[in-house]
Amino acid sequence: MTFGGARALSVVRHLGLAACMASVLSAAGAAGAPPADKGLWLRDRLADARPGEIIDVPPGEYRGPFTIDRPLTLRGGGRATLRGDGKTNVVAVRAPDVTIEGFEISGSGLDLSLDQAAIHISSPRAVIRGNRITDSLHGVYVRKADNVRIEGNTILGKTTTLELVDPFAQSAGPGGGGVCEVQLGQNRRGNGIHIWNSAGHLIIHNVIRDTRDGIYFSFVDNSDVRDNEISHVRYGLHYMYSDENRFERNVFRENAAGAALMFSKGIVLRGNRFEASQTQRSYGLLMQGVDDTQVVDNRIAGNTMGLFVENSHDNRIRDNRVVSNHVGVHVSDSSGGNRFSGNTFAGNLHPVETSGNNVSNEWAESGRGNYWDDAVRLDLDGNGIGDLPHRELDLFGELRRPFPAIGLLAGSPGERLLRFVHSRIALPGLPGISDPAPLVRPAEQR
Repeated sequence: MTFGGARALSVVRHLGLAACMASVLSAAGAAGAPPADKGLWLRDRLADARPGEIIDVPPGEYRGPFTIDRPLTLRGGGRATLRGDGKTNVVAVRAPDVTIEGFEISGSGLDLSLDQAAIHISSPRAVIRGNRITDSLHGVYVRKADNVRIEGNTILGKTTTLELVDPFAQSAGPGGGGVCEVQLGQNRRGNGIHIWNSAGHLIIHNVIRDTRDGIYFSFVDNSDVRDNEISHVRYGLHYMYSDENRFERNVFRENAAGAALMFSKGIVLRGNRFEASQTQRSYGLLMQGVDDTQVVDNRIAGNTMGLFVENSHDNRIRDNRVVSNHVGVHVSDSSGGNRFSGNTFAGNLHPVETSGNNVSNEWAESGRGNYWDDAVRLDLDGNGIGDLPHRELDLFGELRRPFPAIGLLAGSPGERLLRFVHSRIALPGLPGISDPAPLVRPAEQR
C-alpha cells in the first residue's frame, strides 16, 4: 500500500471511530439534558448526619460516589437514584448498623481486581432492602462484615458496555464499524451478591438475573438464604469453604448450573428448585467435597445432570423429585456413607450414573427406599414398599463424557432389554446401584 493509501485508510478509520462517538453523544442528546445532580447535597447530609439518624432522600438523581462512615438509615422511597462515576463503588458502607433502602442504584466501576460494586460493605449489621441495582459490576459485595441482611432487592447484571469498535477489526465483521454497544461476556461481569469471610447473614426475597454468579459464598458460615429467584447466570449459587448454612425455597432456573457446592459441610438445602440448566455440562445441583449435609424436599428438573455427588460423605438426600433430566443422579465411588430415601426418580433419560458398583452408599433408610418409574410394582402386603429390590443399571457410565455419541444408544432395544433383565436378576460385572426397598408410588412432596 502506498503512503497516500495508508494515510487515507487511517483517515477513514478515525472517521469511523468518530462516527461511533458521535452516535453515542447523539443518543445521549436525544434522551434530553441530564437531570440536575443533587449528589453534593447528599454528601453534605451524610457528612453532617448524627449517628442513628434517618435521612429521607427526595426524588431525583444523586451522582456519587458516596461513603457512609457512621450508623444511619438512608431511605429513597423508590424515586431516588444513586449513580456512580463508573470508576469505583457507588456506595461504600464503612460503619456498622447502616440501612440503605428504596433506591435505584447504578454505575459502579468494572474492575474485578478491585471488587467494585453498587454497594460495598465492610462493616457489620448492614441492611440492604428494596433497592433496584443495575449497570454495576457486583450488586452487593460484603467483605469481612457479619450479620448483614439483604432483602427484597432486584439485581440485574451489566450485560453490555460502550466501547470504541475499530470498523476494520475482524471481530467487527462487515458493517461492524460504529457499533459502540458490545456484549459484556459473563466472565467480565460481577456477582449479584458476593460474600466473603463473614457469618450470620440473612438473604431473602431477592431477584437476581444476568450476573456472573447469582450468590457467591466463600468462607461464610451460619447464614440463611431463603425465597430468592436467580436466573440466566453462570452458577445460581457458587459456594466454597462455607459451613452450617441453610438454603430454603430458592428458585435457580436456566443457569449454567443451579448450584455448585464445594468443600463444605453441615449445609441444609430444603424446598429449593433447580431447573432447566441445559448446556452440555450443566448441573442442577453439584456437590463436590460436601459432607454431613441434608438435601431434602427439593425439585431437580429438566437439567443435563440433575444431581452430581463426588467425593462427598455422610449426606442425607431424601424426599426430592429428580425428574426429566438427561442424567438423574451421578454418584461417584469416591463418595461414601450417603443415604438416599424417599426420592422420586422419574422421566430421566439415564436415572443413575456411577463410576463403579457404588457399594459405599445406601439407597434406603429405615426400610424406605426411593421411587423409580421403571421398577417392578409388586407389593403383596400393601405397605407401599416393593417386595423386590430394584437394581438400576448404568450401562454406559462415564463414557458419556468423552464419547457423547454413545447417548444415541440410550433407550435402544438392547439397552432396555439389559436394564429389564438386570432389574430382576443381577448381572455380574455391570455398574449400577441397588435399592432394597423401592417405593411403589412417588412420595408426596411437602
